[in-house]
Amino acid sequence: MPTGADTLEARRVLVVGASAGIGKVIGQRLVREGAHVAFAARRGAACKEAAAEAGGVAVGLTCDVTDPELCERVVAETVEQLGRLDDLVYAAGQVSMIALAHADAGWWQRTLATNVIGAALLTRAALPHLQRSKGTAVYLSSVSSIGTPWPGIGVYTASKAALNRMVDTWRAEHPDVGFARVYVGPTDRSSNTMEFHESANEQMARWPGMHIVSGALIDPESIAHAVSLVLREPARVWDITVQPRDPGLPWIQEMPDPSDPEARAHLLSETSEPHTGQA
Repeated sequence: MPTGADTLEARRVLVVGASAGIGKVIGQRLVREGAHVAFAARRGAACKEAAAEAGGVAVGLTCDVTDPELCERVVAETVEQLGRLDDLVYAAGQVSMIALAHADAGWWQRTLATNVIGAALLTRAALPHLQRSKGTAVYLSSVSSIGTPWPGIGVYTASKAALNRMVDTWRAEHPDVGFARVYVGPTDRSSNTMEFHESANEQMARWPGMHIVSGALIDPESIAHAVSLVLREPARVWDITVQPRDPGLPWIQEMPDPSDPEARAHLLSETSEPHTGQA
């Protein structure tokens, strides 16, 4: 079923990063709107639970996006279990909070593997199916990847900027397929994996003075609504920004020290997989 049908009824959609948080909410909304959805993430058992909770036609699959073979396999399994693949939603992500001077090769490799390379591999595997369906691939990017640099999270923002440019190039090389970005601000109940290094504190403390602010934490349902709109819109939608404007929130002035586990959970996720990195 081609994109632009203004309905999700019986659309076959693979949502990657769907074991919890944003990806899970996206998948379950698409099911409610009539899509047949494959929930995929590293935690396959959690994806099966999410699919069962969604009702409708949904399956849970396992995919570690840093494994090229599993990226190929999850697309094949989606087609096998759902009958075809019309659309791809890439919601997997890693947030790396570290000053650049402390970020060794491991930080860069882990972040790029999830935020860029995994997205590239999944898109490559899904491309023949998206071409047949004239479907759409949707990627979750970040408002921090454009405009004023955000000190202390440069590894993360650089990876999202690379993702943005990759999407631009997919569009140029394959105009028969939709490639859309949803730019999001800091989100409540995200499912991103997070790594934190104490060097981020000093840099993030500069944000208010640089006028780096955000609105209130975004509910994942708002992001799911944006993804649904992209998939349903008859005219292709390339970019949507989901970021409440009010009340303005300068993060470091308003919140506890992000090195504190509870503060990190509030900043990013109640369901993340936190890791304190030491470069």
